[in-house]
Amino acid sequence: MDAVADATTTTEAPVAPPTEDDKYSTHDNSTVEQRTKLVAKLFKDYNNKVNPDKVKLKFGVALIDFHIREDRDAMESYVWLRYVWQDPRLAWNKEEFGGASVLRIDSKMVWKPDVTLYNSADLVNMINCWESNVLIYSTGEILWVPPCKMLSRCHLTLRKEPYGEQVCGLKFGSWTFDGFVLDLDFYKGNKTMDLEDFHNSSGFKVLSTTAERTDKYYSCCKEPYPDLTFNMTIKRIPGEELIKKW
Repeated sequence: MDAVADATTTTEAPVAPPTEDDKYSTHDNSTVEQRTKLVAKLFKDYNNKVNPDKVKLKFGVALIDFHIREDRDAMESYVWLRYVWQDPRLAWNKEEFGGASVLRIDSKMVWKPDVTLYNSADLVNMINCWESNVLIYSTGEILWVPPCKMLSRCHLTLRKEPYGEQVCGLKFGSWTFDGFVLDLDFYKGNKTMDLEDFHNSSGFKVLSTTAERTDKYYSCCKEPYPDLTFNMTIKRIPGEELIKKW
């Protein structure tokens, strides 16, 4: 039997791929002078009235609170909407600007997808949002999370079934762009509402949330018109309506 010296083989630990949290990290060591030069460079010839080519929008809804408006057969929602899209015109080399990896910019300065609430119960103010800053990453990716208030049509049956299950939905889509120009998909692939920051003062229990995408076609045209619908199944908490009336 051959004598074989014991040997300890060492291998380097595999490097974990970047997570979504790493991807959206907002920390860098750039200075105000470096960021000022970067903003000047990016927006020198930028036109926020012109859309990028073939935008793929990742869209999501985080529910913060809601109220059922029985008098209007509607649901009033307070949400944080989540938009992520790519604008190659706003990409840069981090090393040329002190490692600057992200900019916080007034959202009115950039082109934004014209996504609105299709099933709004207010046909004039379909969505009311605070124009919060956008975050622009060095890859040209843009993250926008505006807090919004909206009123959506909801086919309630509370008069017949005061404690029965109700399903209310929020249907979103572009107002002017077809799916070949502005495609829609779910933020982080989540086909549900985010309830992590949900504060329920509605008097209803949220039983479940789901989401689905549909493509609508018109006889005139070959291009699809996608929309995303976020549905919420709710049920009145017994006694809550009496407390609110009192």
